[in-house]
Amino acid sequence: MKNEKGFTIVELLIVIVVIGILAAIVIVAYNGVQNRARDTNNKTDAVSLVKVAEAVNADNGAYPTGTSDATLVTAFNAGTTAKIPNNVTLKYVTAAPTVVATVQSDADATVHKYSVWSCAAGANIYYPQRSDGTIQVVKAGQGC
Repeated sequence: MKNEKGFTIVELLIVIVVIGILAAIVIVAYNGVQNRARDTNNKTDAVSLVKVAEAVNADNGAYPTGTSDATLVTAFNAGTTAKIPNNVTLKYVTAAPTVVATVQSDADATVHKYSVWSCAAGANIYYPQRSDGTIQVVKAGQGC
């Protein structure tokens, strides 16, 4: 027999399996971090919209209301001290949404859509929480 040096097939397979397991762990952890970052961004945008609604109420004596997406955006931008953030659009709703996908169309997009239910007593801003698949709400005033 020749005295050859090298790795056996079994040793190589063990190394490949270990690398595969480590790669899977890293991918799952990375996706979790991304989802938490998106959740934080969604909540920050929703809180910003509440601050805009409160500013409109302070400026005009009433919370912003509308009957369509366009009139809602106009009402939210009616204040003199605060406006809707550039990367945020509003979707007018007449009741609390029940499907996460309807709250924000694409969490990876640069423009985020938030559902808003507005009334004389305030406004509810709905945003998705991807980590647990629920719809969260923040309220301006007493909410609707």
